[in-house]
Amino acid sequence: MRADLARTIETEIIPRLMLAHRAPGVVPRPAGAGDAITMTDADVASFAEMVVHKPLSAARAHLDGMRDRGLTAEALITTILSATARHLGVLWEQDRCTFVDVTVGLSRLQQLLRVYGPAFEVTPAPTVERGRILLAVVPGEQHTFGLAVVEEFFRRAGWHVQSEFLPSKPILIEHVRTEWFDLVGLSASGEVSAAGVTSVVTAVRAASRNKSVHIMLGGNLFVDDPALAVALGADFGARDAAEAVKRVDWMLETKKITC
Repeated sequence: MRADLARTIETEIIPRLMLAHRAPGVVPRPAGAGDAITMTDADVASFAEMVVHKPLSAARAHLDGMRDRGLTAEALITTILSATARHLGVLWEQDRCTFVDVTVGLSRLQQLLRVYGPAFEVTPAPTVERGRILLAVVPGEQHTFGLAVVEEFFRRAGWHVQSEFLPSKPILIEHVRTEWFDLVGLSASGEVSAAGVTSVVTAVRAASRNKSVHIMLGGNLFVDDPALAVALGADFGARDAAEAVKRVDWMLETKKITC
């Protein structure tokens, strides 16, 4: 039961935290200097304790202080609220908090999203379609945390996005063989070995209908070391959705210059 709850938090609740209050036709504000504000594991644990056991006003005062220091609403949602939700799932899985604590904590995170979510909706969506991207987990992976968030970022950046759960390598390969994609984004959390990820990346390149397809890797496996993605055969890796869009933009601009 604990594993099921932790997985639900990663695959369902956290993406909804990101998307529940996003209006159509807007994209996140570009990252600013305040996005460099980071939270350590101890900071996340302390904030989770505050969310569960103190009045909601205490959490709001804490976040308002970070906003006053320059933290954007985008960073607040993608980093702090998401990390806190994941932390609550880990505590429950390790039998370090009660189901009631998790329920209270997630409810309050959703209330905080309602407070800060509107500030995330400030930039008109682009009208020019950039290309076609396939987003999927590496076959064998079960954790799809954040894939819906990545989909939203790319869609609002002007990409035509297919986000699919393709449960086996042959199904994924058949998908890229029969449909054209400019970019394939694969998510891995570490459940599949590095060699297994490399095998999938190699197979996607070989089978792709687009022989010049670009491949990016993301997910928990690459949060600390995005460069690992290149070692595994991808064109690049990204820590999060915002960074993924920026890396693709840079890659496309570089290609224009060299062509």
